[in-house]
Amino acid sequence: MTSAAMPGDLDDYATPDLVVLPEAWDDDDNWLADPADVELAVEVISQSEKARDIGQKTDWYSVAGVRTLLVLDPRRGTWAMHTQPGEGRYQESRRGKCGEGVPLPPPLALTASTDSFPLYGVSGEPSRRG
Repeated sequence: MTSAAMPGDLDDYATPDLVVLPEAWDDDDNWLADPADVELAVEVISQSEKARDIGQKTDWYSVAGVRTLLVLDPRRGTWAMHTQPGEGRYQESRRGKCGEGVPLPPPLALTASTDSFPLYGVSGEPSRRG
């Protein structure tokens, strides 16, 4: 598990659901990454998360300087890719629905499949689209 630090405040950090770091991190025991090293942070929205909380979390990653944030929302079956952090927010955002590919920017430069992402059912438990 790795967290991304807010620059200038080692007591402020976020732990994404998935983080992609350079290969050199495989040999490092540090749990707190410099956001400039984060190639991709992925957040999966919980069933009870509120829009305000999601917006604040997205803003935090932008202010920290995380280059690419992918937000998956199993409640609605959607995704949002945020890139180009600056001025306290992401300058570019691209949105889609689960089932569509997510084009990841360089250096990853691949399309992530969302075909098998589970969605929350009525009870709040993950379910499969079908």
